[in-house]
Amino acid sequence: MRFAGILPAVTTPFDANDEIDVDALKANVEAMLEAGVHGFVANGTMGEAAGLTREERRTVIRAVVEQTNGRGPVIAGVSSSSARQSLQYAQDAKELGADAIMSLPPLGYRADPDEVIAFFTEIATIGLPIMAYNNPEASGVDLPPAMIVRIAQEVDGVVAIKECSGD
Repeated sequence: MRFAGILPAVTTPFDANDEIDVDALKANVEAMLEAGVHGFVANGTMGEAAGLTREERRTVIRAVVEQTNGRGPVIAGVSSSSARQSLQYAQDAKELGADAIMSLPPLGYRADPDEVIAFFTEIATIGLPIMAYNNPEASGVDLPPAMIVRIAQEVDGVVAIKECSGD
């Protein structure tokens, strides 16, 4: 899988009762498609996704997949503090029709290289293409070039890197 073009992270709008405003979310997706984007990241790591429940995360993915309706890939953010939780998010994304997943290394834990490999290997078992996300400011773990090469060689399913280290 290739992620060509513009793939913005979709922000999740809320209503006055602090519930996800699905209609507004779908309207945002449609407006961005009309403006020429090529796909989306739902539940991006650096936004509101960390504060969403599992069911709310499912609601976001469902709405984005429905509105996109095959007009571009939907990549579901599954970053969390554990492989088990990220795997649950990835399974949900797969069931809801996402085309791929994106994840940082485990959050809140300074994983060593072997642990990073084990983490990505575990979430790869879901069978969706993975965009590994390098943002050491957010995860506490940097994925320098040698680590990215190792991930590419050892983890089937990692097909892209989102690079945000600034290096």
